[in-house]
Amino acid sequence: MTFLAIHQSARLSGAQSEILKDGLLEAKRAELKNYMELAYTAIRDIYEDPELAVDVAQRLVTDAFHRMEYGSDGYFFVYDYDGLNIVHPRLEHLVGQDLWNFRDEDGKFLIQRLIEQAQEGGGFTEYRWDKPSGGESVLKLSYSIALEKWGWMVGTGLYLDDIEQVVGQMEHHMVENARRTILLMAFFTVSCLLVIAVIGLAVNLSEARVANRRLVTMAQKTFSFLEKERRRISRELHDGINQLLVSARFKLERIDDALGRGDHVDASSALAATDRILERGIQDLRRLAYDLRPSVLDDLGLVAALESLCSDLVERKPLRIHFESNLDSGECQPVLATALYRITQESLHNIEKHAGNVSQVRVRLRRRRGWVYLEIADDGEGFSWRAEQSHEQGGAGMGLRNIQDRVDLLGGRLTIEAAPGKGVRILIKVPFQRATGTSRERVDGRAYTRTFGGRPSAGAGGAALPAGGAAGH
Repeated sequence: MTFLAIHQSARLSGAQSEILKDGLLEAKRAELKNYMELAYTAIRDIYEDPELAVDVAQRLVTDAFHRMEYGSDGYFFVYDYDGLNIVHPRLEHLVGQDLWNFRDEDGKFLIQRLIEQAQEGGGFTEYRWDKPSGGESVLKLSYSIALEKWGWMVGTGLYLDDIEQVVGQMEHHMVENARRTILLMAFFTVSCLLVIAVIGLAVNLSEARVANRRLVTMAQKTFSFLEKERRRISRELHDGINQLLVSARFKLERIDDALGRGDHVDASSALAATDRILERGIQDLRRLAYDLRPSVLDDLGLVAALESLCSDLVERKPLRIHFESNLDSGECQPVLATALYRITQESLHNIEKHAGNVSQVRVRLRRRRGWVYLEIADDGEGFSWRAEQSHEQGGAGMGLRNIQDRVDLLGGRLTIEAAPGKGVRILIKVPFQRATGTSRERVDGRAYTRTFGGRPSAGAGGAALPAGGAAGH
């Protein structure tokens, strides 16, 4: 591919732009529905309370919608089925006006359309509206639902002017990245030519091509790991902690409203619910921090971290784990320790999720000379497996592919032995990477063993584990 072709390929095609815009628009739709669900949750107890007088309930709901805001331009508006405005926090002069025949800039009957969508069970409407933070008319997407009992339409909307901006920014970044890539490629090309001119026939071109392909593959896998982790963290923050905080905010508003009404019972109930929401948020945040980098790996080393994984699993699932290691955690390089920890974590997760009625698990971590051997075996349900599956597209699950990628990055080898009803045995062999500052040659030490989740006596537990030893593989 020429430098010009690389530069041109960095620009988004029309189809790519549409796909990106559709994805961003779908995200906006999901966000709007989420805000509406949270808002309805905040007023549901009032709206569905049969003991409240209708005028009192409507006043409380109106006050609640008037206070609900999110971001710099997010708010809720309310109309009755005749087009009379009941709530509009940003344009309060509209309250009480009959806007049934109101048309937007494109000449469409906007309020009628919003009411129709609400009466059909809830739906989306696109139109142009003045953006409060910008002052100019931009495209807006609204979602409206019906409070059928009162003949009300409730809606909220998000502005879409940022979608074109995001697409433009992405194209700009891709062009800039392509430009830098061109310069780097030119630099490395010249450097390689100079090296080839100096060393001549001493370089084996065939081996160089193979090495370059391996480097590219390893770099792609590294970037893939980073992107997967970023997406996971983004989902955790958006779908978990963010939603809990929004829910807690609405609960606090309910407490404020209850205290204003002198209803201490309702305030106490909402306060307890808020406490539960915040406690769950704290637990989710701790779990996310632990997943990013478990403190036990840094504080106590690899062996203690693997023991912690085993201990956690037997607390969640009734099984027995036999753990064995002769590795000195202090001599293990952090990159190797992290990879072995993640591989074990992924393997135990697969056992918990897919092994079925498993009773025994073996985890063996052994060092022999310049290699580290990790064996993880279980007596669960197993599955059909052929050695060539690991090289076929889609031949392994996501968990096994992650393990394979980590082993490849370490320059090691992965072997999987599995069959239906005979459990699964994972064998990993990777080069030992000594930590900086530890120069003494290690003599293979005495094995340390420990059993989790049952008595360590022989014969306890279920069926025998798959035979074999990691160190001898």
